[in-house]
Amino acid sequence: MQPSRQFAVNTVATALNLVIQFGINFFLTSYLVRTVGSTTFGFWGLANSIVNYALIVTTALNSMAARYIGIDYHRGNMSKASGYFSSVFVADLLFALIILLPSCIAIHYIDRLISVPADIVTEVKTLFYIVFFNMCCNVIFAVFGCVFIIKNRLDLSSVITIISNIIKATILILLYWLLRPSIVYLGTATLCATILIAISGIIYTRRLTPEVKLNYHYSSFKSVKTIVASGVWNSLNQLSIVLLQGLDLLIANLFVSAAAMGLISVAVMIPGVISTCIFTLANVFTPRFLELYSLDKFDDLFHELKNSIKFLTIISCIPIGFLVAFGLPFYQLWTPTTDVKTVYYLSILVLLPLFSGGAISSTNYLYTVADKVKWQAMALILTGIMNVTIVFILLKTTNLGIYAIVGVSAVMGFIRNIFFNAPLGAYCVHRKYTALWPEMFKSYICLMICIGIGMVVNHFFDLGTWPRLILIGGATAIVSTYFISLLLLSASQRKQMFAGAKAILNRR
Repeated sequence: MQPSRQFAVNTVATALNLVIQFGINFFLTSYLVRTVGSTTFGFWGLANSIVNYALIVTTALNSMAARYIGIDYHRGNMSKASGYFSSVFVADLLFALIILLPSCIAIHYIDRLISVPADIVTEVKTLFYIVFFNMCCNVIFAVFGCVFIIKNRLDLSSVITIISNIIKATILILLYWLLRPSIVYLGTATLCATILIAISGIIYTRRLTPEVKLNYHYSSFKSVKTIVASGVWNSLNQLSIVLLQGLDLLIANLFVSAAAMGLISVAVMIPGVISTCIFTLANVFTPRFLELYSLDKFDDLFHELKNSIKFLTIISCIPIGFLVAFGLPFYQLWTPTTDVKTVYYLSILVLLPLFSGGAISSTNYLYTVADKVKWQAMALILTGIMNVTIVFILLKTTNLGIYAIVGVSAVMGFIRNIFFNAPLGAYCVHRKYTALWPEMFKSYICLMICIGIGMVVNHFFDLGTWPRLILIGGATAIVSTYFISLLLLSASQRKQMFAGAKAILNRR
């Protein structure tokens, strides 16, 4: 399949997957906040955050696995590719076995380690056990997901995820319909979806890359060491992300209250969906980046990077502009039982790094492709340490509370995207460090246009019902897309975009 056609297929499949994920999270979050309360719901986010602490170790291996396996695969060195593949699998399996006992002990005494309301201790413990087992499944079978990047078939990965999400939604509907509402069901359904994804990864690895063999005898410590030597910087990246954002729920739980943790958990939900949408769609450029980098075609790679920024500008401006402009009426309709204004203001703070970084999200994958994650890791770890330090100082000396917890990392992320991530992305494609700033400036102008149009509409229209918010908000998004496409795209590019959209509609 031609690269442009494969990119279109990958993008459509990925976008459809994100829509389904958003639909599930949209209705599920509202339902859970109403039935089990925001405090109990907060432990779902906390459980996943704590799991991410453990995944810092495996990030060094799994984040670079596709790169090393893929480069040798594209170069025809199948024995070396099989060696990397087998080594990653064995290492992941050993990690899961090693952390089994200490994790179970920690979960058993979890009510002594963090603040847990007495009436939900058993429920929280059960949830944490399930989330931990889900993490083990993700870790052990992570290497089987590399096939979709190596073969540029992210559309297959998206279809598998869509099916798993439909199964997850079906399980949730049945459990919440037949049984008493519990946060545990969310963990159970997620585990079932993970198992399906793992099985599918195994099947497609054998089908699409039969030349890559899994054999214990192919594995070696040397292969693991080679990958980890590059991937250790990604582990530091992950540690930095934990220091910047991943500790928010835990700090709120320990230093403010479980209720404050619940508010943050609700506030990060929609920004999290937007961020996931942007970064997932940015990932569709990774196979092309990997191919062009492997062939040393840096002019083509820079052109592809600029195209990705234009694409991601349109993708990021619309949802960010919508939440900033229509956030208050949205939260009043979505989670009316919470402190709506606090949730809205926290959401905007969480979104702040995307103001400057949403359009250049594809550079995060470019660092990995170019094996230039070292400098990013150093910048992230520095800002992560600064974030935790400043947050603790503000908690001790001011009454900012949860605003300090969320706001400090947001401001640092905004600044880091401008003065570090963009220059490093340019360096990865052999360009001047300022090469991406004009594209970022255009992106920021587009975002301000979207927010401005939304604010004007919100001022003149009553958006107190779902139909009004959906119709007026949707119309505003269409108008905003038109204006920013005029600013970003040439006449030929706009014609190509509309022709592609028309072709997709006609096929349907």
